[in-house]
Amino acid sequence: MLPAAFLPLETLPSWPAVPEPTLVELLTVTLFVPLAITAVVVALVMGPAWHGKSE
Repeated sequence: MLPAAFLPLETLPSWPAVPEPTLVELLTVTLFVPLAITAVVVALVMGPAWHGKSE
């Protein structure tokens, strides 16, 4: 990860102001998207084994 010193904390001059993200936006990026990707990978990897046990 980048140290905090390298992260810009101000909007550059002549750029539009950036709105603060809402709680739902933060949760979507940090929680929901990684969980969805994980679920797809687990289904692809474990799916054949789960399907094989039922037969």
